[in-house]
Amino acid sequence: MADGDPAHPATVHVVVTCANRKSRPIPTQLQLGEVAGRSLSERAHRWIARLEQGDIAPAVAAVDLYAGEHWSVARRFPELHRPGEVVQLWACSAGYGLIPARAPLMPYHATLTPGQADSVPGNSAAWWSELAQWPGPGPDLPRSIQGLVTEDPAAVFLLILSRNYLNACGPDIRAARAHIGDPTRLLIVSAGTRPQGDLADLMVPADARLQARFGGTRRALNARIGAHLLSVGVRTKGEVTTHMEQLLAEQPPIPRYTRERQSDGQILKHIAEGLAREPGMSANRLLREFRDSGLACEQHRFSRLFQTLTGARK
Repeated sequence: MADGDPAHPATVHVVVTCANRKSRPIPTQLQLGEVAGRSLSERAHRWIARLEQGDIAPAVAAVDLYAGEHWSVARRFPELHRPGEVVQLWACSAGYGLIPARAPLMPYHATLTPGQADSVPGNSAAWWSELAQWPGPGPDLPRSIQGLVTEDPAAVFLLILSRNYLNACGPDIRAARAHIGDPTRLLIVSAGTRPQGDLADLMVPADARLQARFGGTRRALNARIGAHLLSVGVRTKGEVTTHMEQLLAEQPPIPRYTRERQSDGQILKHIAEGLAREPGMSANRLLREFRDSGLACEQHRFSRLFQTLTGARK
């Protein structure tokens, strides 16, 4: 892709999974687990009604609301443009849907990761579709990946999504690809996710071996890969595939860890100690600490025990 001229700069739209951690306190009313509904649609409508109130908590730009290692990398994406190019950052949010990084958001907690108190109910793709039908916090802006591509079909689209968010957005991405001028400019970074059906040819070659190259935690690896691709200036599927396959070939094998299993009582003790240090700590962050210390627990089991303990304290 040729460099854009100053009057008509080339555009790269980067859509990245939002961050579970927030920089502001989250009111109870804006925790998805506190919103009831007999169906996914009813629950979505009640959730959206709370967001539309707008006065439950002070709003802050999405780029400043999200926190943590993954987002500290993602927020720098707009700086990594080539000459004559603009990089626009969008967040893929389980609470708000597709939003530009500057959209004003109230602090909230909703996640597409299953098994948590504030997990999206049922079919995540259906939930994503419900959010896309709401005008959202940014008037007259695209509310879906399909809408974003349709509005700017000549751009490059780099979708940096975790497995759960890719599952939710899959139908939206499939619809979007029919509207892009050049399909080689629609790219998905989701390290370790197996290519699925007709999305396989959009996937950037990437897996956990690249952690040795880019550093940081596994949770932030997709964002670090995205930052690298923006920095080196590759923008089409052919260029990206060649570049990433070479990088992968240079990396050592993925290290295998032998972790010690723990009883429910031992895990509950770890959770209690973590919450005593930092009362607002999430189940995901506690599980990461737990595993980093050489201990083993499946995510679903850990989330269940976390909810058991936190529910008993309420």
